[in-house]
Amino acid sequence: MRRHRKQLVMFTLSALFSFAACAVITVNVYFPEKDVKSAYKSLEEELLQPTPKKEKEAPVQPPTSSLRQGQQSMLAVIRTWRVTLVSEAMAQDDLSRRITQEIKGYPEVIAAYKGIGQRLARMNQLRDQGLVGEAKDGKAALRANPPQVGEAETALLQEENGDREVIINGMAKAILKLTQQGATSANLARVKTEAAETFASIRRDAAHPGWWVQLSNGTWTRK
Repeated sequence: MRRHRKQLVMFTLSALFSFAACAVITVNVYFPEKDVKSAYKSLEEELLQPTPKKEKEAPVQPPTSSLRQGQQSMLAVIRTWRVTLVSEAMAQDDLSRRITQEIKGYPEVIAAYKGIGQRLARMNQLRDQGLVGEAKDGKAALRANPPQVGEAETALLQEENGDREVIINGMAKAILKLTQQGATSANLARVKTEAAETFASIRRDAAHPGWWVQLSNGTWTRK
């Protein structure tokens, strides 16, 4: 009898330990939403722009020799302050920049962004007409019921969502790699879901007035 009780206790403890271990693995999956949003925006600004933005010319500084001693001291203080602020900003934005650089090393993601850029004008027309909306999973969805689009538009939508899937999947892989989390199927699925929701939130923010958008609770509305 005692032996039976001992085995039962050991089995119970083992089961509880296994359950706790699984729970920790689930809870510890980390998703840096703020950094992911910043990375998405940086990638779009760089890869969806038809022409690169021109950098503003730096203002011409007067010769140091013409400044008074007090002005020179003030400039030195300002320069030090600027360097400090830039250093702090870079430290805070480090993960976002690393995610951006990591994804730029994925050729399939670069090609996907280029594909989205090439069909952007036509997609905007469909959104302006109320035929296509931005869904909560980061995909573009038909809004007309029954669909009032032809085969060409349907194919366009499929290509668009295919490219978005590639981008979201690339983001999930980059996050797991840079946060040093296990690239298990469970972790990838969870991070990919959150990466898609974050991508969708950016699409809602960028939507024009009158476009259809789906809120995170599933409700469709016009912006």
